Amino acid sequence: MQLEGQTPASGRLRRTLRFLLIAVFADLALFVAIVYAHAVTSAPGLVPMAAISAAILLVLSLGALGAGLAYSWRAYPQHRQAIVFVAAMTLVVLIAHSYVINTPPASDQRAPVTGAIGAHLVSSDVGDGSTPLLTVDSSIAGQNLTVVATASGSQAIADLVLNAPNAVSGPGFGNRATFASPLESGESVTGTWLVSGQASNLSVSYQSLNCYSTSSLEYGCIMDEIFYVPEGMAFLNGQQCSTGVNAPPDCHLEHPPLVPALLAAGMAVFGQFSAVGWRFAPALLGTFSIPLLFGLAWKISGSKRIAYLSAILLAVDVMFFSQSGGALLDAPEVFFGLAAFFAYFAGLKVWKFDKYVISGAILGLAGLAKETAIFLALALLTYILVFEDEKMRHRSFAVLKVAAVVAVVFIVGLQAYDSVLVSPSLPGTTSCPMNGNTFVQQIGYMLCYGASLNAGCPWACGWKDNNLGTYITPFNWVTYYSPIAYLRTVVSVCPNSVNGVCQGGEYSYVSVAYYGVTNFLETWTIYVWIPLMAYALYRHSRHKQPTLEVFGLEGSGTTTPRLPLDGELRFAAFTLVFFLWSYLPYVALFFADRVTYPFYFLPAVPAMAMGTTYWLTRNWFPRWLIYVYVATAFVFFFIYFPYKGFLPDWLRVLIGH
Repeated sequence: MQLEGQTPASGRLRRTLRFLLIAVFADLALFVAIVYAHAVTSAPGLVPMAAISAAILLVLSLGALGAGLAYSWRAYPQHRQAIVFVAAMTLVVLIAHSYVINTPPASDQRAPVTGAIGAHLVSSDVGDGSTPLLTVDSSIAGQNLTVVATASGSQAIADLVLNAPNAVSGPGFGNRATFASPLESGESVTGTWLVSGQASNLSVSYQSLNCYSTSSLEYGCIMDEIFYVPEGMAFLNGQQCSTGVNAPPDCHLEHPPLVPALLAAGMAVFGQFSAVGWRFAPALLGTFSIPLLFGLAWKISGSKRIAYLSAILLAVDVMFFSQSGGALLDAPEVFFGLAAFFAYFAGLKVWKFDKYVISGAILGLAGLAKETAIFLALALLTYILVFEDEKMRHRSFAVLKVAAVVAVVFIVGLQAYDSVLVSPSLPGTTSCPMNGNTFVQQIGYMLCYGASLNAGCPWACGWKDNNLGTYITPFNWVTYYSPIAYLRTVVSVCPNSVNGVCQGGEYSYVSVAYYGVTNFLETWTIYVWIPLMAYALYRHSRHKQPTLEVFGLEGSGTTTPRLPLDGELRFAAFTLVFFLWSYLPYVALFFADRVTYPFYFLPAVPAMAMGTTYWLTRNWFPRWLIYVYVATAFVFFFIYFPYKGFLPDWLRVLIGH
């Protein structure tokens, strides 16, 4: 592995890092092979093997990260301040994600229902409308104890466990009221036990499910988690897909399979009914998008100040943090896109693979995360074709090379999934038939499904801003719309209650809320930095580079080529292309009457961070105002941070979000 511009460093650290990276990729391949083998054979022993492989993958990845930091510290002593910054920033964002990753948890352990056998027992925990979550009725005849548990509240119930003296054996509650088959509101389950002696009391412990839909019978909390968590479970368990509503597993073949596979890896380590398992991979990839953007901005511009600010502004974007904190597709797509861009601009080489092959392969992974990564690929291809310094023949060949690798990785990955986890007789839907399991058929299904997302009203309705009374369009993305709550829970508190009746002084605050909104302070700067960048590139295009011909040393021609772009102009050119390809296609889709949701804007957020930084780092921009700007952006982020349990109640009431 070679990175252009390296300085000599410890051979031992370099060999250790190389070994760990090879081990990471080898174990990742092993994990995929185990999951696919389980999909084919359904052998029960393969699931524990997948869990072990995923755990080893986590350990190896952390080891590679540590070795990489140590190697960078030794290899680049002149950049140690930057290394400390990147490590600290990454750690802070990782801690923030760790703080909220299990909020809300998939389930809560509730107080046991306890009392005398034969009595009607009611749980102390209540659901919506102050209805007890669980009631328990029991009877004993001879040595046979019968217990009937009823989910009487609004939440599904799982993990029922009886604790009764002398209840020694019996079928118990059977296979009902488990996480795989929870007890839904109004449903009852009966269990029987053999009692060896006298028994007068019993206790039933249980968990209530916070992230389970009783309508779709699937898990998920934050926005579209309810689509992708079940697909990750299906991936882990080797279940073949369906595309029907309420027919788990609904694998949502309108999107590629990489993110559900990543969710499956998290579930293999932390459990498939754990919210940490669902959100682990997206949170990790969202976190490491921060140092990737730092490295990308530094490699393109050559300015550490630009790199610092770009990373900070991405880290404090509300939508990017919220999307990274859920089991959703978009943050992994952005991570692989940024990784591909970094590989290209860093001139990364591995064995015989050059930067074109590597960046193309990673962009293929971005496409396997979400098909809209085609716009990220087009951004890089546009930059290469329009702004690189090589001759047109070389640029055209580079574009074809990158595009070919993207296509190969995307097609191979899609077909590998379709061959194993998609039934050959899969019918698709009524409006978008599939009738097979080839990548061609799935791509056709994706395109058909996307075209069908039409709300049936002028200019594609989509989500409505209830405060403004209008639908949110791509034009609102760059102007204003009310923050959208992907998930919002309000808690009411009564400090003075007598017999369950509040005596006054009741107040409420937002307990947890994931908001889908960009940092408008950053968004609005596009009206400044886009003209600035366009003007800078225009001025540059007006200058020509002297050649040997001009000096009379070669031939007699007078045509002079353009000057090559310097660091900050390269940064401006790429940022402009990056942003336009991440935004304008959705404007076109909007005018084509296609629904455009606000979170589609997420891939443009890193470009906005880069563009804002370009404006802030102009020589004429006051340095003190940079600090004010960054502090204000952080305040906006803090107000919409998902969970602020570390604050006193009065301050949470005051913030109101």
